[in-house]
Amino acid sequence: MKRNGILSRSGGRTRFRDMTVSARVTAGFGVALALVVLLGVVGLGWFYAVSRDVGAFSGRADLSQAAADADVSLRDLEVAVRDHLTYGDDQSLLDASWRHDTLAERLDTLGKGAVETADRQGVDKARASLDDYWKAVQTLIRLRTERNGQVMNGLEPLVGQTRQKLDLLKSAGGVDSTALASDAAIAVLLMQEHLTRYIDRRDPQDAEAMRAQLAIARDRLAEMNRYLWVPGTKQVIDEVGTLLSKAGGILTAIESTVTEEDNLRAEAMAANAAGIAANLGEIRRRAEAGTRELRGTLADGLSGYTRVALWIGGILLLAGLLALWLVQRSVAGPVRTMATAVTALAAGRTDVTLPALTGRDEIATMARAVETLRGITEDTERQRREAETEHTRLLREKALAESASQAKSDFLVNMGQELHGPLTEIVNASQSLMTELHRLGVDELATDIEHIQWTGEQLTALVDTLLDYAKVEAGAMDVCLQDFDINRLLTETRERSMPAADLHGNALDLTAPAGLGQMHSDFTKVRQALLNLLDNACKFTQGGTVTLSAERIERDGARWYRFTVADTGRGFPSAQTGRLFQPFVQGAGSGAIATRGQGKPRGAGLGLTLVGHYTAMLGGDIEVASEPGQGTRITIALPAVYEPPAEERPLQLEAVGNAKPLLSVASLKPAGHLATTSTMTQLSP
Repeated sequence: MKRNGILSRSGGRTRFRDMTVSARVTAGFGVALALVVLLGVVGLGWFYAVSRDVGAFSGRADLSQAAADADVSLRDLEVAVRDHLTYGDDQSLLDASWRHDTLAERLDTLGKGAVETADRQGVDKARASLDDYWKAVQTLIRLRTERNGQVMNGLEPLVGQTRQKLDLLKSAGGVDSTALASDAAIAVLLMQEHLTRYIDRRDPQDAEAMRAQLAIARDRLAEMNRYLWVPGTKQVIDEVGTLLSKAGGILTAIESTVTEEDNLRAEAMAANAAGIAANLGEIRRRAEAGTRELRGTLADGLSGYTRVALWIGGILLLAGLLALWLVQRSVAGPVRTMATAVTALAAGRTDVTLPALTGRDEIATMARAVETLRGITEDTERQRREAETEHTRLLREKALAESASQAKSDFLVNMGQELHGPLTEIVNASQSLMTELHRLGVDELATDIEHIQWTGEQLTALVDTLLDYAKVEAGAMDVCLQDFDINRLLTETRERSMPAADLHGNALDLTAPAGLGQMHSDFTKVRQALLNLLDNACKFTQGGTVTLSAERIERDGARWYRFTVADTGRGFPSAQTGRLFQPFVQGAGSGAIATRGQGKPRGAGLGLTLVGHYTAMLGGDIEVASEPGQGTRITIALPAVYEPPAEERPLQLEAVGNAKPLLSVASLKPAGHLATTSTMTQLSP
């Protein structure tokens, strides 16, 4: 029977060491999983037993805490009611209502947590007492409102009218009438003051004093009735007597209301509050007693559960350690030996001796694979050393190339600086000599000198081109901004390019609408880009026409200008557009691209390169259209107002990253008219 790691060849059980590595690991994990499951079952049982006891203990503790919270709410409610009865404002009434609602909610919470019948009955009694207490509070508030109305709307107007009548009686007779009326008025005021004190302090002496002052006022009024016989006085005395009688009735009603308020406080509010507190205290005592009893039970239960769990966990841990030792002995040891050999190979040491493991299990198979890997590692190490040697050589050649490039740039700068001064002197001297020869009438010599001057200017321009390229390559080229007129720029550019056009027998036309406006950009770079394009067109056109045109366009809501230089020269394949803008590359005579030394036209091969750099610096783009034998059209588009470019755009046709390509290729079709309704400026030789 085939051996599979569990059964032997004979079909019987195999020993653990004869099993395959995967079977050993599987068996180890199976034992570990079984132990973990068993330990988890023990833990769940322990957790269930503990949580049951803890739940009972927590329920009793929560019930005790809820009873304590309700008792605190009761105290807060009593304080809030007392404050409202003292101050009588709306804020204290709102606070008392909120305290009542809070106590009711806590009683509801207490009722939900109550389990025993006695606790539920105690909660129901507390709720009933709270309802009675709050009804008494509302009745007391109503009585106090009525009492205040009797004082404010009944007694105070009567006191005011009585004092007015007594003031009339003061002047009705002699000195005696004045004294009696004054005594009566004072007695009325004292009566009102004693009433206020009685309401505030509930003192029976204040009530007696209040009645005594009312009696004094009536006595003084009776004396005035015996001594005063002035006409009309009798009627006023009767009116005052009527007012005092009404005041006495109001005093009696207020005393009755105050007595009823005191009875409500003593019999309803205090009794119900005491009933609520008693029921809450009883619930709390029973809950605390149950909590103490459950605490002891819980402690004993936890101790027993923990002891049993520790014994079972210890046994399972020993079994797990035994299984781990068996797996480690049969698997980890051989694997560690193989890991040491593989680590040595990874470190590049191929002279290690592999463990002589025989057999058909995975470790033996791994040993044979590592033996093969050692041979591959030796070959790889040899190839790596060869690659390092080649890499070192390439780095050395790269350093030499960079040094040569730097030397080239330094040479260009030094040569340009050395040549610029003498060439300038030649141009200035030839110009002075040409002027003198014209004055003397020697026109033939003046023509030759003019050619020398023109050639010197061309050489100076070439030196300036080399210096500009060196600045661009060194990253030292700056943008100098100024405002300039487009039409004047085009006229000046055409005039400067006329000698190059005449040299090759070309007609140089300028086509642009009048009033193109102004640009805010680098005038020198825009002009030099157009001069380079015109010079390039004139060099590769013989006896043809070169046209410089410009137009104003809108792009993304901004004003742009598009300058186009078209010629009828030899042209070149559009596939060579990107290479034509590379430094030191020119078009050959056959229409192909030529490098230096291939019989190319004059120049350093930097004109179009600088055009590309200037356009990129000014945030524009270039469109090239050309066909061999049909001519070339190069268009540069620039923003009217310079904005620093957000990203660097290399001189190539393809986009790099998120940057748009600087160059684009178009088909060579006849250029459309710039405008048909505006005035055009067209100049030709």
